[in-house]
Amino acid sequence: MVPANEIDLGERQPEADENFLNSSFLALIRKNHVVCLDCGRNGGALRNYLSNLFLKAEMPEHARKFELARIGNPNRISLIERIGVKSIDLKIDIASATAESISDDCDGHGIWSSFRRYMGSTITALTARDADLAQLRKSEKGTVKLTINVKGGDLSAVCHSLDLLAGKVSEDEEADDFTIHLRDNETRITPSEMSIRKTVRIEAQANYIDVSQAWDSMIQYIRELEESGVLEV
Repeated sequence: MVPANEIDLGERQPEADENFLNSSFLALIRKNHVVCLDCGRNGGALRNYLSNLFLKAEMPEHARKFELARIGNPNRISLIERIGVKSIDLKIDIASATAESISDDCDGHGIWSSFRRYMGSTITALTARDADLAQLRKSEKGTVKLTINVKGGDLSAVCHSLDLLAGKVSEDEEADDFTIHLRDNETRITPSEMSIRKTVRIEAQANYIDVSQAWDSMIQYIRELEESGVLEV
């Protein structure tokens, strides 16, 4: 038998005309602050990754009980405090809601996950008696929307509670489809407007991005946040 030739294995950056998929994500952590590339899509995965990483590092249990919370946009937060909230629209996928309602792995999730789970339980109860209606639970594009509002004559304590609820929803990293309507009947706030974020231009590498440029942009961004004092609020 003739021995096979030795082959050196390694990694290289893809050429411009090469087609490949990359599902990795980047996170820069400084103290208890986190800058995540495309956090809206990768925030939940990042939280689970860090939790498991802390577990493997044998860190104490209380260190693994945490949530990734958005740093609120000061301008939008001040609008909520100054004008007040008239109503909140919460919208989720039916399939994800019903799937989470039967999941046992619910520890450590925020208010958005609780809403999704309880709405899933409601949908399951409504469709449980009819096999044809039960197909609704498997809908890939179906959505359910819950609107919470208060009337103008409600007690100030009720209105204040709605303001607090809007704040909790806006801070939940998993909340990806909501609209907060303010009492001026004009202003609407969506997830993309509630969190501090920065849009940067990064060169493409095949059908992904230049990772080194993304990393440099994240480092620059957290320096800007530190210098502006936002991280101290």
